[in-house]
Amino acid sequence: MSKKIIIIAALVIAVIAALPLVGNMGIKKIIDERIVMLENNGLKVEHSDNGSSYLETKAHYEFTLEDPAAFQNYLTTLSKAQVPAYMHAMLDDVVMAADVSYSNMVVNSDVSLDLYPVAFTKEAGERMKAEDATLYEQMIKMLENREFMYHMDYDVAASTFKGYIKDIDKEITFKDGKKAKIVFEAATFDGKGTLVEPESVVLRVKNADVDFSLPEDAKMKLSMNDLTSNSIFSAKNSFDLDYEAKSLHFYFKDSLNEIEIDATEMKTISDSKVLNGKLSTAVNASVKHFKMQDQNGSLELQELTFVMDADNIDEAAYEAFQKASEQAGASSQHTMLASLGVVAKGFDLHIGELSVKKIAIKDSGLMDGFEHKINIVIKEDDQLIQKMQMTPMALMQNINIDAKLKFATAFYSFIKQQGANLALADTFVKNDGDNALFDILLQDGKITVNGQSL
Repeated sequence: MSKKIIIIAALVIAVIAALPLVGNMGIKKIIDERIVMLENNGLKVEHSDNGSSYLETKAHYEFTLEDPAAFQNYLTTLSKAQVPAYMHAMLDDVVMAADVSYSNMVVNSDVSLDLYPVAFTKEAGERMKAEDATLYEQMIKMLENREFMYHMDYDVAASTFKGYIKDIDKEITFKDGKKAKIVFEAATFDGKGTLVEPESVVLRVKNADVDFSLPEDAKMKLSMNDLTSNSIFSAKNSFDLDYEAKSLHFYFKDSLNEIEIDATEMKTISDSKVLNGKLSTAVNASVKHFKMQDQNGSLELQELTFVMDADNIDEAAYEAFQKASEQAGASSQHTMLASLGVVAKGFDLHIGELSVKKIAIKDSGLMDGFEHKINIVIKEDDQLIQKMQMTPMALMQNINIDAKLKFATAFYSFIKQQGANLALADTFVKNDGDNALFDILLQDGKITVNGQSL
């Protein structure tokens, strides 16, 4: 009996000892499947061993974009609205690298991943070097030092991950001697989903600052603190984003202008989806305090709220507008025609609330503000562009507007005191003691204000 026990024990020990040699085939299979998927969608993937041992597998991968169109098409299958930032990085002019390590013991399903740009593509490097060799040399050193890096710990069994983005505190010098300071501190993230196709991502950033010295002694600075974003990629055609930041500071100065903006407790909740070729989106945004000051005066707002939803937007027309805007610029004639293409298909826009609790302009002191509600329905008309070429006002026949505007009486009076020509508005205004009210209707090209024809 003892001999049999010894034999069985020896076999068990032999099997346990062999497990790391066999490797964690479950994790390897998942990684290999993802690599094949990327290769089939426009990426060239090179692989090498990175110092594997008896108990651990380490691998190094480099990703080069070979077919941008194929990869972009793949990204759109993840979400119509947005894809993760690290996937966008691969679309830019860099070679991405990933260092992957995992235990060879099958009981351990954890994967450690470092993702970072390792080099510029040949074309991008030559272009940057020709434009600014000083900047190019600094960027090369930053890539060599892996200063732009995501670290992620991924649980394959649970399909969850967590990690951080490496801190950045760097001053960059341009060829003209101007400088830029970039600070990115304490950024962490977590979420669930696969390594390449996350279902949700929560990102937290303590501080993000950029400080530029610009040509002709101009300066610009942007700072944001305590940022949190929650992205949910629940389906191919659905995307939710919750965003908030504790504070924002913006400053710009040149020889003609000086402007400073401060905002606190900014929050945005948005939801976008596509169903049966129609896009809908909803936004709920708020800012607790906003102040802007320039050489002409100041504007202060307290408790700013914006609630909006839009639906029945034609998906194909909207994508054509996006493409035109990206290729030709927002002000081009081609983009303007594409925007009219969206309007011609019709859509509904509802502003449930646009309000400011308190407002101060220049030295007015804080006054009660305003609260508006606006509903807009644009009818579908495939002939709209042709009609507008002959009569620009033809659009009026396709729009129905129901707007209820409410201004605090003191604020309305202040606007008039500043020289605004409100004589026409005064003939229609309805006062309820504390507020100036306007109920505006546009139907079939005709406008009424508080029941009176305009």
